[in-house]
Amino acid sequence: MTEPRDLRPIPPAQAELALPALRALRLDSPHTATPDALRAFLNTTGPEGYALVGAFEPGREEAAAVARYCVMHLLHAGRTLYVDDLSTLLGARGRGHARALLHWLKGRARELDCAALHLDSGVGETRFTAHRLHHRAGMNVTAHHFSLPLGRGTA
Repeated sequence: MTEPRDLRPIPPAQAELALPALRALRLDSPHTATPDALRAFLNTTGPEGYALVGAFEPGREEAAAVARYCVMHLLHAGRTLYVDDLSTLLGARGRGHARALLHWLKGRARELDCAALHLDSGVGETRFTAHRLHHRAGMNVTAHHFSLPLGRGTA
């Protein structure tokens, strides 16, 4: 069922509007511990090109779902809109918010003259619903993402 919603950018000054939805995915991140921590993170990553967009339900101040994205250039894909986080509040899942955000992101990628849209998604049984959404949106699994914690730098 399609629910009414408003899709709009969320600037760092309004980080508190994105925090509950981001915490649904990134509960253990120090950057989602408080609105001020998220605001500081967004102010740091903004100059790198990262931005937030939210899906808002009528009568609700906080976003029901959010996506964090940036444009990057990849040798194999060219100019790419990369989605780092796509998260929906538990109580707002199944209402089409993430699907609407993916549609908005596809349009944004075209506006920014991107050749592709890429999204990383965690693995495991808790992510199967998200993976089905990604496939229904026309996305394919094209790579495995590997990481190696170095125990240095800032988290």
